[in-house]
Amino acid sequence: MRVHKDDYRKIVDKIRMRKGDVFVYVKPAPGETEWIWIKYPEKQDEEKPFVRYENLDKEGMVNKGRVAFIDQLPQFTASKSKNGKSLIFTDNSNPKIPTAQRTKVVIDIYPSNAGYRKQEKDADGKILTIDKIKPWGIKDALPEGMTEIKSIRVQQPGRGSVFVREAIKNMFQPTMDFNNIGVTALDNDHIYLYMINGSGENRYTTLWTIKEGKVMSQIIYNSPE
Repeated sequence: MRVHKDDYRKIVDKIRMRKGDVFVYVKPAPGETEWIWIKYPEKQDEEKPFVRYENLDKEGMVNKGRVAFIDQLPQFTASKSKNGKSLIFTDNSNPKIPTAQRTKVVIDIYPSNAGYRKQEKDADGKILTIDKIKPWGIKDALPEGMTEIKSIRVQQPGRGSVFVREAIKNMFQPTMDFNNIGVTALDNDHIYLYMINGSGENRYTTLWTIKEGKVMSQIIYNSPE
């Protein structure tokens, strides 16, 4: 990880880049043509089955030849369930694979029951936690008709899973607009799901990494309009 050429491309950090690792692209690196500026979380030394990163507190530039842009990878085909409460993304990149055997990612969105859960607020009434976990997409009160992600399922031939609860906890006001959500894949073992949820000052962006059919990590951060 380096900084711009004014500092002679000084190395400011070293990260173990493994195939499928995710970073957040910010902009072209200042004064550079082959480098891009990214933000990324502080990686934990301890290996865990799943980790949620809520802070992008590190930044620098990497050579763009070392990375792939998620939104430029092959996109899964989006559709909705008959009841309109589930978003379905299907990998139709290989027409030779029978439809029933194609990889799918299914997101179930239902009315929230957060009003029945334990809330912690600050002196100004801002909701700090629900069930001891930070909420996303809300601020001072629970809006009427609020929705949340109830489950995310990965369906792949021979493997698949349901996202662990920690990967979808307190994610309110999820988008139903396919312009703000997508599923792409680097290959069968590396799938990415991204969403821009909420609105106004409560808008947030989240990106999950799915490896070998299971959710491995999530980057989530505020992105006000």
